Amino acid sequence: MDRNLSSLLIGLIGGAITLSAYKQTYVSDTGCIAAGLLVLMFGLLVREGLISI
Repeated sequence: MDRNLSSLLIGLIGGAITLSAYKQTYVSDTGCIAAGLLVLMFGLLVREGLISI
């Protein structure tokens, strides 16, 4: 899987985690948004080539 596709998938997962803050009640809204943003930042680092998976 190339770098662009894997970073896209990571970004979609991060976006889904961030948006799920409004639908679920298990984790606080702040914690869910923070986790989603961390996943999005990980996707950005993969896309830029700083982290390889």
